[in-house]
Amino acid sequence: MSFPYFSSVEPVDSIFTQTGPDEDQKLEGSPNFTVLMKGYKTRSCIYERILPDDVGGALRIQGPRGSNTAMIFDNLGTIKIKTGLKTAQAGSGIFGLKTYGQQQLHNGRSNLQYNAGGKEDEGEALNILCYGDVVEEVIGATKYVKAMKILIEATDSMIIRGQNINIESTGELNMVGRQITQIQVNRKDIVIGQDMNFGSGEKTTMQFDPRAQVNVISTGSINHKVLQDYKLTALGCVSLFGVGGPGVLVKNRTVGMATTTKTKFAAGGNLGAELISSLKTKVEGLVKVEIGSNASVDVIADAGEVNIGSGAGGTYIDSIADVTIQANKSVTIDGSTEVRIESAGLIYLN
Repeated sequence: MSFPYFSSVEPVDSIFTQTGPDEDQKLEGSPNFTVLMKGYKTRSCIYERILPDDVGGALRIQGPRGSNTAMIFDNLGTIKIKTGLKTAQAGSGIFGLKTYGQQQLHNGRSNLQYNAGGKEDEGEALNILCYGDVVEEVIGATKYVKAMKILIEATDSMIIRGQNINIESTGELNMVGRQITQIQVNRKDIVIGQDMNFGSGEKTTMQFDPRAQVNVISTGSINHKVLQDYKLTALGCVSLFGVGGPGVLVKNRTVGMATTTKTKFAAGGNLGAELISSLKTKVEGLVKVEIGSNASVDVIADAGEVNIGSGAGGTYIDSIADVTIQANKSVTIDGSTEVRIESAGLIYLN
């Protein structure tokens, strides 16, 4: 309720001729007002009021007329400060404080509400400028920051430190940095969908613990596509094993493991090379198969037979050194048409 202002001068009655007595209205049970001070120039005043119950009362300091500014002290111990409305005039409706420091102690809950002004405020509801450190400490409780969008900007560095830190996103989580360094004792990534690394100029994994292992376990397929060279070096042994089970990545399912190339293929060892199979071993070429050595070539069957056969092109055994055919039992030379010895120095028949 606004306080009805009373004139501090005698009323003017010479402007018109009054035809009847002044009217007044009495309200039963209305608040009672007692004016303590009233300003003459600005119409400011200090008054107290009490409700009809003779309990609810307040002391009100009213600002200049038309400003709607007031400070109210009521019987509940509440203090209210009210400013006027914001108008087109600069500085209107502002509550200003200028101190050399403050100390506040609130023993109950504090509720603060800031509303953005017009277009000239650019939608800002609260703007805090601090020349120095800002320290906020919440003891034994949780601090909540809720917003549609949260932007934290640091011109030098930003540090987030905690016993346990969780970053949760129901949508997309993006991390952008010129250089990202992560230091941890143990790391575990759980990816339900796709894990993709795109545009890496170089990817290096370095492990200095001799007990370290790199394990890739997949219930699906693993596909490596390299546009240039692929090199694998191991100071220990290398073992490749293919069961030959079902799959969709390799189209030729007739062999359990295949190694092919568009150019020449070489496989060897500094101490030796072995091609071992529990069943049949076949070396086949569409044009020519050559088995050569700078020393000797041994074709040995410990238990079974040694068969050398060919098709229409014939079978040739050619050597610049001696050729020895030796068997612990018998040697059979069989030709369905003829057996021919073209030339020889000496022929020994024992």
